[in-house]
Amino acid sequence: MAKLPSCEDYEIAINDSRLIKCQKLQNGRVEKNAVGTTINYVGGFCIVFPYYMSDGEKVAVRCWIASVENIQERAKRIAETLKRVNLPYFVSFEYEDVGIATNSGVQPIVLMDWVNANPLKEYIQSHLLDPATLKKLAASFMTMVRELHKAGISHGDLQHGNILVKDNGELILVDYDSMYVPSLKGFKDDIKGLAGYQHPARWSNQMASEKVDYFSELVIYTSIVALSYFPKWWEELKILDTETLLFSAEDIKSKGSSEIFSRLDSHSELQPLSNAIKKALQSNNLDDLLPLENAIIPGTKKIADGVRGKWNNQPKVERQDFNPDTTNTRAKWNKLS
Repeated sequence: MAKLPSCEDYEIAINDSRLIKCQKLQNGRVEKNAVGTTINYVGGFCIVFPYYMSDGEKVAVRCWIASVENIQERAKRIAETLKRVNLPYFVSFEYEDVGIATNSGVQPIVLMDWVNANPLKEYIQSHLLDPATLKKLAASFMTMVRELHKAGISHGDLQHGNILVKDNGELILVDYDSMYVPSLKGFKDDIKGLAGYQHPARWSNQMASEKVDYFSELVIYTSIVALSYFPKWWEELKILDTETLLFSAEDIKSKGSSEIFSRLDSHSELQPLSNAIKKALQSNNLDDLLPLENAIIPGTKKIADGVRGKWNNQPKVERQDFNPDTTNTRAKWNKLS
């Protein structure tokens, strides 16, 4: 396989109109900060440039900097599926075979809508004193994953950085490199996701499937519900400074014996969710796991019902007990631009 361009190669190319071969990007411009530096976001496999097309529409231009087997074919099939299912949780995802010319040749790209929304972690932090809003967030998350299950889709890297929340509470998923759609059956599970969200069996899992999100869903849902009860945990566990929500990679490895499980087990409303995670961790095979809506039903229906409509009966959080500081979060995100 030919060597892929570097981040620097792409940055040079996207600033030179002669090297932009994608017709949709003609006469547009890449976004720059106040001092004229090209803005970009680098992940494990892609560099992303915010880009204004000729009509002023802002899009994300994704360029591959690391090799994944059959990544271009994957992107094509994902684009076809997302267009067909038309779910509100995805942005436009268009594979362009002729994208940007570099010293390694003309490279394919993916164009995605640019979304103005809050990363999940920032949204949770800004609503820690509002359990009703976190309740709605958990319910929305449950609805979203149910619809993904019906479509046979898994995100593949379901974690706080890939979930955005609009001001009205709507959820948007981003970063589709690890996504599974039914037409990818038989493809390898090459991109494993973030450690604090993954079942231990994920690391040895060979084939992509609709089940790779099941454990991540349970971790995220439990985290949102737990923080709606105990906003103090945000600072006590220093969640802002981690690459997780409630559960670290070490918590997952403990299979239920770490401090966070003790905290959950000490609360009657949260213990069933803790038990569901521990039950999932007893398995050594992703095929044995259940989707979120099935995993929590035995013994946790009260929680699900509460998330849908009983939170008004819960004691209000005393504001003087907790005063989250969102300054650091916003500062971190502002640094990206």
